[in-house]
Amino acid sequence: MQREQCWAGYCGGTFPSRTGDLVKSATGRYATAFASRGAASAKKNPADTSGRGWTVKPRTGTHQVAVAFMKNRNSAPGKAVYLTSAAGTENTNVHVAPYGKDRLLVSWESMKGAKCASGTCTGTFTGTHLRLVDWNGKAQSADKVVNARITGDIAVLKDGTLTWAYAPVTPTYAKPLTGASPTTTTLKVARLKP
Repeated sequence: MQREQCWAGYCGGTFPSRTGDLVKSATGRYATAFASRGAASAKKNPADTSGRGWTVKPRTGTHQVAVAFMKNRNSAPGKAVYLTSAAGTENTNVHVAPYGKDRLLVSWESMKGAKCASGTCTGTFTGTHLRLVDWNGKAQSADKVVNARITGDIAVLKDGTLTWAYAPVTPTYAKPLTGASPTTTTLKVARLKP
């Protein structure tokens, strides 16, 4: 969607590895949401013999939530619309889903007091944010912060209800993740009706 500073195994958002984060409207437009540090500058990397490498200097120190729109499946994305801008807050685990006929639900987790280095951020988990936006990225609601995490794709049921499964544990971002995760034997299913 745009050039981002990346490290091996880590980059801005989950797109395109999860097609659930790409939403198509009834009129054929597409929307995606992702975590972004933006680009203050982007230059081709002459050391990359593939010709695809870029050296990107990020615009922000922490990841912010962005949405981008395409007119159709063959068009380039328009300029990203940023939904967050707090310098000391890291935003991760960004998702987007259709919400009713003409709105989108954008969700993300936030961490306050974030410190980031080489693609790894630490901080204090402050909840999962849910925000409704229109197909131009304009807010249609204030953020609702909930404890229910969205850790996978959001399914859209026939009646427009959104649903997802999650483990009811509070994540900890106090130190870099080492592969160990909070443990639980419970799985919950959340539902959100438009």
